[in-house]
Amino acid sequence: MVKPFYDPPSLLLKQLKSALLIRRLTGWTKLPWWTTQANKIFQIAAGCQGVGCFGYPVHPVWEVTAKCNLECDHCHARAGKVDSADELTTEEGKTRVIDPLSQVSDFKSLIFSGGEPLVREDLFELIAHAKRRGFYPIIATNATLITATVAERLKRAGTLGIAASIDSTKDEVHDSFRKKEGALKLAKEGIANAAAEGMYIQINITASKINKDELPEIISFADDLRAHVILLYQFIPTGRGLESSELELSVEEFREEILLAGMLQKNLHPVIAPVGLPQYWALHNVQRNSGRRSNVLRGCICGNGMFYIKPNGDVWPCAFVPLSGGNLREKTPEQIWNDSELFKDLRNRDNLKGICHDCSQREMCGGCRARAFGRTGDLFAEDHMCPLDADERSGIRH
Repeated sequence: MVKPFYDPPSLLLKQLKSALLIRRLTGWTKLPWWTTQANKIFQIAAGCQGVGCFGYPVHPVWEVTAKCNLECDHCHARAGKVDSADELTTEEGKTRVIDPLSQVSDFKSLIFSGGEPLVREDLFELIAHAKRRGFYPIIATNATLITATVAERLKRAGTLGIAASIDSTKDEVHDSFRKKEGALKLAKEGIANAAAEGMYIQINITASKINKDELPEIISFADDLRAHVILLYQFIPTGRGLESSELELSVEEFREEILLAGMLQKNLHPVIAPVGLPQYWALHNVQRNSGRRSNVLRGCICGNGMFYIKPNGDVWPCAFVPLSGGNLREKTPEQIWNDSELFKDLRNRDNLKGICHDCSQREMCGGCRARAFGRTGDLFAEDHMCPLDADERSGIRH
């Protein structure tokens, strides 16, 4: 059985410290509202050891299928109508994934992702099994398949919340990006159905050249929904995204996004957590916290807080880093998490190179390992898209 989110109590203190630090770095005024949602948030952030890329470390994510009802431009899994012959079976999902994951003390929540997890017929059975083992189940979804009946079934199976993708408030933009007419309308209905069941709501946004000027409106939409968290993904050219690499933001646009998100955070109900942009925390730390060290700012959590399980059982250190630390058909999660050389090397930031190695914010940022690997083939190369200038990397506040 997974230990509850309050065991050990130090985890709750780290969550509180993370929230207070976000307030200090951004001037966040809605922390009192957030505390009224503490029951949901503490469970969702179960085992939280700080704040960083993907929101919080540590958590496993299981890409239960690469099949999907959409074919989005940016999909790292190249999801769609694909062959699923090598997917872990229902029995393997229970005995090779869920049961042994529950034996890793760092893991308390479990995210079911894809593809689109709702196209997998045994999803409700797998969620229920995870819930019985003590996990706090969440699904990452495009939300288009969440009818009122599906939302009720998800809740009954033990789903605590959804992470739903919204890339524009304009139907023509979102639908074009997702390659399905009516996708935005269906997603909004799906989110509303999940909210009606009392679920935690997270909105995932992928920032790109397509929607960068619309980010305030999309974030405002998530705020109006009273979402609890906004994961602000960056378009990273990997998977199907390699075919649209021109959509990636520039260094200057990354910096503008960091400053914009920090400004908007002040009066937002949800917390913004950028993905693929660990410099968000580093820049605000230099500017508002005088570059002081913090043991809850984690930056990039590739291999250091992310345990990403592919449909065939391969375990990647990040959804955007196609390197395996082992396969769950051959090794246990504990063996991979604790003994894999890939994961251990990523936890030692002395291994970083170039500006990332020399940066004063190295431990709180680490650069985006996916972007470095995609550009150079070297997992430890410097993040060439770092939006901090030389003084900020040295810890000098402007």
